[in-house]
Amino acid sequence: MSQTPKDIESSADSKAAAGSEKPLKRLKTGTLARRWQLSRASMQYGRRAMGSALRSRLGGSDKRQQEDRQANIDAFVHELGKLKGSIVKIGQIMATYGDYLMPPEVVTALHRLEDNTPPMHWSAIHKQLQKELGDERLAELEIEPAAVAAASLGQVHRARIASTGESVCLKIQYPGVDKTIDADFNDLIRLFKVSRILESTRSVDDWFSDIRNLLHREVDYTNERAELEFARDHLQDDARFVVPQVYPAFCTQRVLCMSWEEGVSINHPEVAALPQATRNELGEGILDLFLTELYDWQRMQTDPNFGNYRVRVAGDRARLVLLDFGAIRPLPDEFSADFQRMIRAAYFSDKADFLDASIKLGFMKSHYPEEVLENFAEIGMDILEPLRPKSADIPDSALSDGRYDWYQSQLPKRIAKRALAASISKYFALPPKEFLYVMRKLMGVYALVSALRGQFFADHLLAPRLSGDSQAERS
Repeated sequence: MSQTPKDIESSADSKAAAGSEKPLKRLKTGTLARRWQLSRASMQYGRRAMGSALRSRLGGSDKRQQEDRQANIDAFVHELGKLKGSIVKIGQIMATYGDYLMPPEVVTALHRLEDNTPPMHWSAIHKQLQKELGDERLAELEIEPAAVAAASLGQVHRARIASTGESVCLKIQYPGVDKTIDADFNDLIRLFKVSRILESTRSVDDWFSDIRNLLHREVDYTNERAELEFARDHLQDDARFVVPQVYPAFCTQRVLCMSWEEGVSINHPEVAALPQATRNELGEGILDLFLTELYDWQRMQTDPNFGNYRVRVAGDRARLVLLDFGAIRPLPDEFSADFQRMIRAAYFSDKADFLDASIKLGFMKSHYPEEVLENFAEIGMDILEPLRPKSADIPDSALSDGRYDWYQSQLPKRIAKRALAASISKYFALPPKEFLYVMRKLMGVYALVSALRGQFFADHLLAPRLSGDSQAERS
């Protein structure tokens, strides 16, 4: 029952890695060493690709060619994983947002990159803490030498403030990892382009420039601290949420000190055993927070990883513990207005307005076939299915005792199946980066509510935010 930030979260796999592998004395952060390993991975990829092409010319089947390509990509990604550090984090981010940028087999392989780095040896972490905090401040903490969890960019240790007895969580960045980001990013993108895994276009380059900036933000713990304090300040009076307290005296750009917050994972048996009404309240809280970020704060925690949420169970009641604020992104006013317009149009089943807003955002074009535009609008209506009042359009399979069943509805699968059947994907332009971040978060929120086995319609959360109109006025 521990509080753990996402990129060093306490998944079973990361804990197992932290406990079973020999601690590292240091990470390879030298540019030449990392560049050599990347180049070796590229050469191996090229050699395998040439072999596959030769077999194809000699009469190999299409199926065998596809199997060879997938095996080659898997081996390539496996080699990347050996580098650890920012390479793994870059790969994970690319997997999360790469659907529009890379072939699906590459995205699938990148999703298998795991934060399975063994923890750094306590002597190396202690030296990092001495450098960041100084001996005087460090002496005020009683730190458990064994890491709670370890990942690609850093690790977590539990500690106690000697003077007060307060239990805290120390998120500690690995020495030098922030200095490898630009070199790793440049080399990895260059390698992807040379290997023809990634096309070179201005839109793609802009996208990856933004991902680079996102990664720099994630390793700037002063930024995460500010976002954490913002969330705590705005949610402190909301009994549904627990946001860790920051301890500024023990924070730097590479060390973040927070209160240790007890909780269990979303998928924990204790959560599954909660009454349906309590699980509905948790689901509504997660969804309401998403809407608050979109409509009120215009800044969003864009990483929907389950590890960013814990549940504090107390009898039949529960609260959400919110973790990891490193992936907060501001949402520009113009984008927010257009995206909110799309939501409003979908809520009221206004296909014309929905398409107009989509075209304005730039990933649908007015000259696309009418059937494509119609199907895209229908999918937009479907995405908002649980956020609208109950209607005859909702399939019976999505209902339990008249309530919307988030797990049973299989909404994401239905949407994907419909998009594939309509051949919409080939008409998608590269969407605005903010749109993809927000949609990924929304789908992640849906997955979280589904994991809670939530059963409720959420129109009461959305309707008050649709200013200047109401369903009664539209009907």
